[in-house]
Amino acid sequence: MFQMVGADWCDKCRKAKRVLQEKGLWEQIEYIDYDTPAGKKLAAQLGAEHIPFFVDQGELVEYVGQILHKLTEANLKKSLGLGGGEVFQ
Repeated sequence: MFQMVGADWCDKCRKAKRVLQEKGLWEQIEYIDYDTPAGKKLAAQLGAEHIPFFVDQGELVEYVGQILHKLTEANLKKSLGLGGGEVFQ
């Protein structure tokens, strides 16, 4: 499962969410509110300096373009039976 850490007050976060929704990828994202203890803890653990940021298998992904690529790649692998299905559990 991919994660996105963002906040309702963050314009870039709202735009990233909208892009993911438009691409039909939002349901593959676990959203974590930055203003919660879990969001702050994850940001500190990964050294994230801005929001939104994304997490792929414990690794920091800083840009929406990168996460779009990773989601698309995982979907292709899954549809071709090449693995990547573990992402969607």
